[in-house]
Amino acid sequence: MKLYIPCTKPDAPGPQMPVMVQDGFSWRVLFFGWFGLLTYGAWISALLAAAATMVTLHVFMGFWSRLDLIVAIHAVLASFTAEIRLWEQRLNGRVTGTPIAAPSRDIALLRWMDQQHYTAPYGSTSPEFPCASS
Repeated sequence: MKLYIPCTKPDAPGPQMPVMVQDGFSWRVLFFGWFGLLTYGAWISALLAAAATMVTLHVFMGFWSRLDLIVAIHAVLASFTAEIRLWEQRLNGRVTGTPIAAPSRDIALLRWMDQQHYTAPYGSTSPEFPCASS
């Protein structure tokens, strides 16, 4: 089981689908670094991580080899990918919900939709189906 955190925009008109952020380690970001963050749609975080990577490689080039630094930066980004993505979602005006345990993103989305309660507009009633005995 994995934990997925739904991020919704409360002031959006009409029905909306949440962004499901998976909690945990990201192998994609471990292998591709800040470019992996771009594939998740975290543009601000990815560009900040790219700038920090370039500055770090330039400043600490004499102390360690470049490969050691790149592996260390990728490992840190991969470990904190969920927190980085949640920060990016909050920057975009989204609100985080309660975590949902599910084996996949699609099932987590179904469980989130099952938790949502439809409230009818004021003065209207929910549709009633005819009773089987009448």
